[in-house]
Amino acid sequence: MRYYVKCKLNSQAREKLANSIKSGNLAKGQVFYDGMHAALRGATIDDMDIVHFVEVCYCLEGGLYPMAMESPTLREYFDSIVEVKDARFRDKCTMECEACDCTRAIKLPGKPLIEKLNLVKDVLQERKIDSRRFLDIGRIVLNRRKQRQGIDALKNLVYECTSSKIKPIIAGAAVSGLFAIFYDGEYFRIKNIPDTNEARQIFDKLGLSISNSVQSVKQNTKQSLAGIDTYSNIV
Repeated sequence: MRYYVKCKLNSQAREKLANSIKSGNLAKGQVFYDGMHAALRGATIDDMDIVHFVEVCYCLEGGLYPMAMESPTLREYFDSIVEVKDARFRDKCTMECEACDCTRAIKLPGKPLIEKLNLVKDVLQERKIDSRRFLDIGRIVLNRRKQRQGIDALKNLVYECTSSKIKPIIAGAAVSGLFAIFYDGEYFRIKNIPDTNEARQIFDKLGLSISNSVQSVKQNTKQSLAGIDTYSNIV
């Protein structure tokens, strides 16, 4: 699930949080390491020092309460976890959390947290070095006018990527098919690509790898505890 989380920033831990984000030590060694970095680097902070962010969490799938594994780490930097709620209704969830952009349109209140922590230059510099690191593809702004569909569109991009400034960013599997996200100054997506050997060979040529399949995503969706559980903590 994707959760909308609110935490009260501990004023005494502000510098510690900034240093942990900058150094990459935040949640180091934890399975949620990348997700928490992506969430907090995209977080906002309001006038009450409440930090707002969206994070992907699979604790419910493991029989735990939402954000159970992440909570001890968050409490190192925050006075309290004010609220954790479903970022979308569970009966609408397709359990494609790494690929799904269901939370793209959520507007977080306040100013960017990295700006408040004086980390803007550091994060921007890191983004230039590796645009894939700490990237929540479900929260990036996609140019829908550039969006394409199907394997023919993917084939055309192979040539464009070698003859222009289009950069492959990431690929994955969703219920509707394989997808890939590219960057040419803006992010855009090719979706609904059939999960075939031909498609995967093209991804290999582009330097993109996919760890799961369309079939496995569909199976996980059918067996999802988030889908079966009728309780929703959305308010």
